This record gives sequence, C-alpha cells and structure tokens, in this order.
Amino acid sequence: MNHQHHDGPHPEYTCHLANPSTDRVPTRHIVLGVGTGLTSKNVVSYGLMLAAKEDSALHVVHCITSEDLPVETDSPQFDTRLHDEMVSQREQTTSALASHTDTWTYDCTYGDPAGVILATADKYHAFTIVIGSPRKGAASAVSKLMHSSVTSRLKRQNRYPVISVPTGVGSTR
Repeated sequence: MNHQHHDGPHPEYTCHLANPSTDRVPTRHIVLGVGTGLTSKNVVSYGLMLAAKEDSALHVVHCITSEDLPVETDSPQFDTRLHDEMVSQREQTTSALASHTDTWTYDCTYGDPAGVILATADKYHAFTIVIGSPRKGAASAVSKLMHSSVTSRLKRQNRYPVISVPTGVGSTR
C-alpha cells in the first residue's frame, strides 16, 4: 500500500493511500465523498457494492473540516482527540476498502469538500460520485437555503451523476 502525506495545518492527518490492482488497469472509476458519522460508513458500503457490480476502481475523498475537530479547541486533550478521530476514520475506511478486489485510493486532505471531490472525479474521469445525504438540523437547513452544502453544490454541477445515499442505507450484497 502506497502512503503519502499532504500539506495542511495538521499534515500528519492528511494522506494519500493507494492499493493498486496488480492484474489490470481499471477503466471505470467511482468517487466517494466521506466525512464523519454513520452516513460515511453507508457511503463506503454502498460504493463497494456499486464498484463490485460495475467492475470499477474506488477513490475515497475525506476533507478535514471543522466537523472533524473536537469541540473543545482549548482542551489539553484536543490533539489526542483529533489524532484518535482521524486515525479511527482512516482505519475504518481502509479496512472496508480491503475487501475491494479492484484498485482503490483514499485521500484525506484539507480543502473545500465539493471542490476536492470534483477535482478527484476529473482526475480519474469518474462515471459517478457517491456521497451521503444532507445532515438534519438547523445548520443543515441554513446550508440548504444558501445552496452551500456539499450535496447541493455537487448536485448543481453538470459533469457527473451524483448518488446521494440516505442515512441508514448501505449495501444489499
């Protein structure tokens, strides 16, 4: 497995992991946008099922945002909690990806999530993007009204079909 770090405020949490398939070059690619929470597990599960059916490579993108950071930024445990959360997310995702028999990549980086997801789709000439459905709550409602949520921004672009996986929906292998 190939492992590289990216630049950012906490470069130790950014990385590019790759598990290239050794027997062939993939011709179809799916980009998954993940973040914190159960919805991301569902996105990975659904993406694995879709990639198996479509004989496709998977490219998982996780942009570190304020949602990844522990709430108490001035706590002495801030760095430990951030480290534990980032390692946990990476390990859960790569553990699930280990079952994929085709090529996969995992990128954890800083940046605008919608922009990074689209750039990844452009890089691999993806045939679709898979993301989680929008969160619930007041902050999500404001993001929807302002058309600033990752989901609404990706659905407004016209280059790639976007599959939005609702909370509670995973694969049906």
